[in-house]
Amino acid sequence: MKTLLSTLFIAAALAGSAAPSWAADAYPSKPVRVIVPVTAGGGVDTLARLMAQHLRTELGGEPFIVENKPGAGGNIGLDLLAKSAPDGYTLAVVPNTMTINHTLMARLPFDTIKSFAPVGQIATSTSIIGSRAGLPPKTLQELVAYAKSRPGTLTFAGCDTGSILHLSGEMFKQQAGVDITHVPYKGCADSIPNVLGGQVDLIFITLSNVANYIPQGRVQAYAVASSKRSRFAPDIPTAAELGYPGVAVDIWYGMLAPAGTPADIVARLNKALNTVLARSDVQASMATAYLEPAGGTAEQFGSLIKTDIDRYGAVIKKAGIKID
Repeated sequence: MKTLLSTLFIAAALAGSAAPSWAADAYPSKPVRVIVPVTAGGGVDTLARLMAQHLRTELGGEPFIVENKPGAGGNIGLDLLAKSAPDGYTLAVVPNTMTINHTLMARLPFDTIKSFAPVGQIATSTSIIGSRAGLPPKTLQELVAYAKSRPGTLTFAGCDTGSILHLSGEMFKQQAGVDITHVPYKGCADSIPNVLGGQVDLIFITLSNVANYIPQGRVQAYAVASSKRSRFAPDIPTAAELGYPGVAVDIWYGMLAPAGTPADIVARLNKALNTVLARSDVQASMATAYLEPAGGTAEQFGSLIKTDIDRYGAVIKKAGIKID
C-alpha cells in the first residue's frame, strides 16, 4: 500500500512539475491585454492594433485587446505592465522612448531593464536631418560649415524636449561641433508648420512626417539620421556616409511582457510575432506609415534596449537635458 501511495505521489509531483509546459502549449486560452502607453490614433497605437489583429489569428483565435494608457511620457502604461501578473496575458507595445526616460527622468516607478521581459522588436522608423526651404546649404557638409560660421544663430526643431528626435539634434551638435539652438514643441505636429513657414531653420523628424514636403521643395533633406538608408527614400544618404557615424537614431517599436513571464510563453509570442512580420500584407500595411518590419529574437531585443539606454544616456548627460 505504501509503495502504491509513493508511486502515486511521485506521479502527481511529476505531473505538477510539467504543468507550466502544458500551460504554455495551451497559451493563450483567454483574451490577452495589450497596453499601449500613448494615446489612440497615433503610429504606436496603429501598429499595436495591427499586431493584435494578426497575433490573434496566428495564436489560435483568442482576442488581443488593445488598451491605451497614456501619460507621464509613457510611464503610466509601463508601470501598469510592470505590476501585472507575469503570465503572458498582459503585454505592451512600446516606442523606444522608454530607453530615453531611463536617464531623462530621475524617478521611475519601475526598473527599465529588470521590470520587463523583452518579447521582440516589431518595426523601425527612419528619421532625417532637414531644413526649411531657402536655407543656403545644399549638402550636410555645407550645413556644418554654415552653422560653424554662425554659432548660436540657427534654430532646430526636434519635437518635444527629451524626445528621440530632440536627441537626434543633440547628437548632430555633438558630432559636428556646431552650436544650434533647440526650439521645443509639444509634439512633432506642432513643429512642422513653423519649419514650413520659415520660422525655424532645421528639423530632426521622422521621414513619414515630411515625406510629401521633400519632393515639393518645402523641406530640404540633408541626410538620414538613422543607421541605414530608408527604402522609402533610397536617394537620401545616411549621416554616417557623410562623415558623422554617431548621428544614428533608429526609432523602434517593440513588445514587452512583465519580468518573470515564463520563457516558453515569451518564445511562443516571439515566434508568432516573427511569423506575422514576414507576411506581405502586414508589411504592406506597415509601409503606408513608412515603417519597416524588424523581428529577431527576444534576446536581441533585450540587448538593443540596454545599448540604447547607454547611448542616449550619454547624449542626455552631455547635453544637460532635464525633465522636471
